Amino acid sequence: MVQIIGNRIIQAISHQAAKASYFCAAENISSKQKVHELRRGFKRLRALLRFFKEIPDSAAGQLNQDIRNFGKLLAPLRESAVNLDLFDKNISSNNHLPEKKIRNARELLVQKNKLLVERGFLENNLHNTIRTFFDGFDEILTKNNSEFPVRIQFYSEVSQSYLRSISIYQQLPANPPPEEWHELRKKLKRLWYQLDFIKFLHPRYFKLKTDQLNKITDQLGDDHDLHVFLEDLLAESYGFDQEELRILVNQTEYLRELNQLKLQPRLKQFFTAPPGEFNQKLERFFKL
Repeated sequence: MVQIIGNRIIQAISHQAAKASYFCAAENISSKQKVHELRRGFKRLRALLRFFKEIPDSAAGQLNQDIRNFGKLLAPLRESAVNLDLFDKNISSNNHLPEKKIRNARELLVQKNKLLVERGFLENNLHNTIRTFFDGFDEILTKNNSEFPVRIQFYSEVSQSYLRSISIYQQLPANPPPEEWHELRKKLKRLWYQLDFIKFLHPRYFKLKTDQLNKITDQLGDDHDLHVFLEDLLAESYGFDQEELRILVNQTEYLRELNQLKLQPRLKQFFTAPPGEFNQKLERFFKL
């Protein structure tokens, strides 16, 4: 199993690195979509690279940090694009706001996103920097040491990811602030990508878990996006007066509440197994 799972992790990482290079170079894909795909791929790569963290002299730790830094640079671009999408979906048809102000605000959002993409992805050559970084990425990962993670290292990392996730979930207050929902989302995203990688060990069990996490992380992402959108509306000057901003705040918070009502039972269902029970399943699947 060691060789099989070792080959699989290298193949999975190589695949994600190749996708990152492709999106940077593709001419038939919009910069908005490139940023989205890169950010999503970065999160999966960072989750997979954690399997190497206990291997001496592995380059995985530094590579993980480098990818994290790229993600931070792209975050404002992605948030700006999402803000525009949310405005079109939830605000553009609001009958309680003047049409002229809606059009003006949308144009400001469009221009802001365009400027961020031009300056933060194209003019500064970030897309080519990222592409160069991922050329031969798997060779960089293994050049100092050809050792693969062993079963106990895979088991330990997934076990810790589950424990961190359930600990955050169990400590959530009755009405969690957006930051705590976002922290839970980050941990569950990592767990989702790791379970998706090892699901070949027991497809039936892990498909159920990854399907659950897919829905949960999407909803947690919606909550975070709505919060960031509202913060942007309140921080920037989009031409709305105080009463109009109050309408926008109420509408956005209402959408967050509806989303959380659907989210809570899904989280409860996912975390039915305490860490000890979850670990026993992993031990059986990894044949430890």
